[in-house]
Amino acid sequence: MKKRIFLCFALFASIMLSGQNLSVSQLLELSEQSIGEVQENLSEISWYFYQATEETDKTYGSAKFVFDVPDFKVGTSRASYFITYFYSEDQSAMALKMIFKNKELYDNFMTQLDNLKFKMKSSRPENGNIEKIYENRSYVVKVTVPPNFEGNNTYSFLFADKSNYRKLQI
Repeated sequence: MKKRIFLCFALFASIMLSGQNLSVSQLLELSEQSIGEVQENLSEISWYFYQATEETDKTYGSAKFVFDVPDFKVGTSRASYFITYFYSEDQSAMALKMIFKNKELYDNFMTQLDNLKFKMKSSRPENGNIEKIYENRSYVVKVTVPPNFEGNNTYSFLFADKSNYRKLQI
């Protein structure tokens, strides 16, 4: 019991130290919410909406959020954490992708995936990165790892339930 309490405390502390305020479990929950619910929930915890695109015949719709930079402007502002919410009304599907440059957060998320019983199902090189697919009973997480991390490349985690992941294939 003491080990569990310590593990929970360590997990909480590492989330707070990582610079953003969402856990893997929270991101999985957000991946199943409507665009309005995602916006409301993220705005309550210092995530700011900055851009949206509508769904077309060829592309999914999206809404983009940035952490802790309320006046964010694409191309002119610096930020460390981004979330893109993808949706397809035609396919009744949605997913959530988080990108960041923080190696400690990557390590933290990988530990959380392990604790949530995710197992790697596949891996492959993709556009100079390594792409890994993790699954548990309900969800799929696609993890993209950049080469020789130099601060210019970003880690990426795409969260979706299994049926939505198959539909979207982002």
